[in-house]
Amino acid sequence: MVILTDYVKWLQVNGFSSETVKAYQNDLQDFLRSLSVTLEEADRNDIRRFLALLQSRGCSKRTAARKLAAIRSYYRYCLLTGEHELNPAQGIRTPKFGRSLPRFLYPDTVCELLDLPKDTPLGLRDKAMLELLYATGIRVGELVALELADFKAESSQIIVTGKGNKQRLLPINLEAVVSLEHYLEEGRPKLVTRPCPKIWLNKDGGALGQRGVRWILTKYCKDLSLKHSVSPHVIRHSFATHMLENGADLRTVQEILGHSSLSSTQIYTHVTKEHLKAVYENSHPRA
Repeated sequence: MVILTDYVKWLQVNGFSSETVKAYQNDLQDFLRSLSVTLEEADRNDIRRFLALLQSRGCSKRTAARKLAAIRSYYRYCLLTGEHELNPAQGIRTPKFGRSLPRFLYPDTVCELLDLPKDTPLGLRDKAMLELLYATGIRVGELVALELADFKAESSQIIVTGKGNKQRLLPINLEAVVSLEHYLEEGRPKLVTRPCPKIWLNKDGGALGQRGVRWILTKYCKDLSLKHSVSPHVIRHSFATHMLENGADLRTVQEILGHSSLSSTQIYTHVTKEHLKAVYENSHPRA
């Protein structure tokens, strides 16, 4: 019998983010609570009944799709370990849901945000961190995973480890390079209290986590009096949108973002079209 903790370890070893691992674990426990049998004994009808239960609860189609993905992943693991000969989730259609357009910041707002951190050890860290997020569009998990050896100052590049432990070498602009060097030379030495390979340190000298990055960004966005909260992913959306608006091709943006499928990147073309339409309607005298 497959033990759930073994499956969770398998997800971690195969490069799934800590958020995805936690979500999948909770989803499987939710599925298990709905069953009158064990996970090993569940069949296709049990999965369909679970999806119907989610609908009756008022769960969104996006949530139901993620829970189904967790179930599929679990039984895929069971196939690999020889616990199952068939995947009971195979052939069950994923609930369809419309893709909402990603929120992004305008370039002027991003510039204001990048100018907020003060010239203190923590301020130098925040400045470098925000500059790097906007320079590369990397995910927050990829950001906090960066180690000192990943920064190649001489070539203005950084090594990013993405989903599935796939690495990509990304160029970074001069502003980000200067800010990062300034933090590493002037800010980080004043924060470090013990050996740590990570680039980003918290106020106690330990490795900065994803929650810390989100808290820092929220703090600066409050200083800007923005109407909506801004997550690190909004900075990622802003990077992709601004790149495409300024002539970057879709394939290049796909490579930089670390998307395995071009369809994940294509949503930003819809954003730029919406932006162009808004500019036209606000600018043309007869619009």
